[in-house]
Amino acid sequence: MVVPDLFFATRIGEAARAAEVTLIACAAGDALEVCRRERPDLVIVDLQGRDDPLDMVRGLRSDPAVGGVPIAGFYAHVDQETRRAAEAVGVNPVLPRSAFTARLGELLTGPPRPPQR
Repeated sequence: MVVPDLFFATRIGEAARAAEVTLIACAAGDALEVCRRERPDLVIVDLQGRDDPLDMVRGLRSDPAVGGVPIAGFYAHVDQETRRAAEAVGVNPVLPRSAFTARLGELLTGPPRPPQR
């Protein structure tokens, strides 16, 4: 998780604990090293965070060891330029903060699976 907003990072952390998901927080500059070491199932990024989060995403995408890791990003709903730029560098899903919050549980645990017969 690369989310410099302490209050929002805490909210994501609480959701991860409730879902029994391990969450590792790091700065954008450390994300590549952390992803190489930890091999996460998902990277969560605040697209309006400091330290150029889109540059961080480009770095992750260009690294063969971690380039395929899913990256979910959130942004302020009024900032459509950030949404388009994030989509262009491979963030998916790119969600307004409110939609991200609503889907957080699903993002952390994956989509619901159909019942087995």
